Amino acid sequence: MYNHNKIEKKWQKFWLENKTFKTTNDKNKKFYVLDMFPYPSGSGLHVGHPEGYTATDIIARYKRLNNFDVLHPIGWDAFGLPAEQYAIQTGNNPATFTEKNINTFRKQLQSLGFSYDYDKEVNTTDPKYYKWTQWIFAQMYKQGLAEIREIEVNWCEGLGTVLANEEVIDDGNGNKVSERGGFPVIKKPMRQWVLKITNYADKLLEGLNEVDWPNSLISLQRNWIGKEIKDGKITYHLKDWVFARQRYWGEPFPIAFDKHNNVLLIEDLVELPIMENIKPSGTGESPLANNKEWINFEKEGKIYRRDSNTMPQWAGSSWYYLAYILKNDDGSYTPLNSQEAYKKFEKWLPVDLYIGGQEHAVLHLLYARFWHKVLYDLKIVPTSEPFYKLVNQGMILGTDNQKMSKSRGNVINPNEIIEQYGADTLRVYEMFMGPLTDSKPWNTNTMEGTKKWLDRVWRLFEKFFNKELILEQNFEDEEIESIYHETIKEVTKNIEELKFNIAISKMMVYINYIYKLTKINNIKYLKDFLILLNPFAPHISEELMEKIGFELITNQEWPKFDESKICQKAIVISIQVNGKLRGTIEINENATEEEIKNLAIQVENVSKFIDGKQIKKYVYIKNKNINFVI
Repeated sequence: MYNHNKIEKKWQKFWLENKTFKTTNDKNKKFYVLDMFPYPSGSGLHVGHPEGYTATDIIARYKRLNNFDVLHPIGWDAFGLPAEQYAIQTGNNPATFTEKNINTFRKQLQSLGFSYDYDKEVNTTDPKYYKWTQWIFAQMYKQGLAEIREIEVNWCEGLGTVLANEEVIDDGNGNKVSERGGFPVIKKPMRQWVLKITNYADKLLEGLNEVDWPNSLISLQRNWIGKEIKDGKITYHLKDWVFARQRYWGEPFPIAFDKHNNVLLIEDLVELPIMENIKPSGTGESPLANNKEWINFEKEGKIYRRDSNTMPQWAGSSWYYLAYILKNDDGSYTPLNSQEAYKKFEKWLPVDLYIGGQEHAVLHLLYARFWHKVLYDLKIVPTSEPFYKLVNQGMILGTDNQKMSKSRGNVINPNEIIEQYGADTLRVYEMFMGPLTDSKPWNTNTMEGTKKWLDRVWRLFEKFFNKELILEQNFEDEEIESIYHETIKEVTKNIEELKFNIAISKMMVYINYIYKLTKINNIKYLKDFLILLNPFAPHISEELMEKIGFELITNQEWPKFDESKICQKAIVISIQVNGKLRGTIEINENATEEEIKNLAIQVENVSKFIDGKQIKKYVYIKNKNINFVI
């Protein structure tokens, strides 16, 4: 048995101290792999978070091993209502509370062994960051895309702020309430900043033809924009974006007004002042309105009054993927409007793979695409779309098949899982549960099975150290050579297709085969397996690589396969559920019944009919079919 706690802490410390995953810039291929921007909440990570994060990490590690420059960053969407609400309720300052949450989140991510470049870490509440959020707003103002309108808005008294249409939901009884907190929302006329996203409606529709996104997501975006031609008149469901919030914890506008309400655009950074009292002002204005020293200032003999509103949380998350590219080692940002920035964007854009939850399918993606297209028209970025390929991971449900929530009491804490089973087990288990895009219930038995498999990998190497598996170089073994090349081929193909569950199955079959041997004629059968395993289980693979005397996996190259060495003939097995054909799998002639069963239940169309149901029995007819009775 291997001591996962000791080994995982050892390698996490090593990677951090040696900046092992620092973004390189010396290869002729690049890959930008991105996680959706996490909000650092007080409750920390739950086991649903690592699913998408593990998927991107597998790809990041795999691409590095294939000689790509990889940008795999993380950062914090740290402004917003939840921190402010909590601060008001507890009397804390949102900045202190937010920093504490970020430190908890970062620690949890590090405990899972994700290969982030922490020098690229961004934080929307850092003035060096939101200086550029303000700069983008200023460009929109200059382009006539931002204006103040007397407009009927969604006013939420409970939150003390205006909400965008997208932040208002129906409570099921026909009443409008805030998505966050469920407070009543009414219509009320107010003077508000509005961004003219409707000016970009057609460009937002056309851009959907340039991206590799799920059809369901493209349909959601098209329907939200909702272009229709009525009686010769073009109408859109999309409304202009109400952009001001009457809150303290957000980006201040780079705007002030003279006594006649004429607008003064401030070209320098407008920093958010530190305030003790951040309760809503009571006048419908932001708490900043109470800070008279900050609000009023003199310039060239004239008195001005700053805009007391702040930007919505969506502001910082509409361009964060660009900030990662611009972030420098010393904490500064390459100026967004510089030639140097444009060169960096030419290298890294668009994002090659973006993985995140379905909940961002409309708003964040629509807003980020709008900002990106404005920047493209201003020749700040070289691509018209920000995110080339996008994948929504499925939800991890509780053991009761319900969405995890505190109220249901079915939330699984990853800290406890890491402590008991290890980060590698959690990573491999979450990828093995089923297809990445499917929702899947948590199953402790399967996770224990995953842990046992990693123990088996460890024991295989112990057999090698104990001379129960001998390295003897002077004999030919076509069978192992064939299985070795076939495993590399299949694992590579399945990683490329994001079929991580099948890649793991292939590695399980390989380990079962090697485990039965008493001698091998080449160390590559062990060494290269560790490289294949590394993106999934980076700690145990790195430890074993060190033990067999090779240099770090992060300095190795992904193994190549030779098609001509693969001599097994593939056998197609049909899979039935209650006698009905639901799919097929290819197996090699040495596959055991147990391996075939494990592979069969991973097939997407089969798992659909089996998930959550009890398999009473299964019948396997050798080399023909397998039938599950449920």
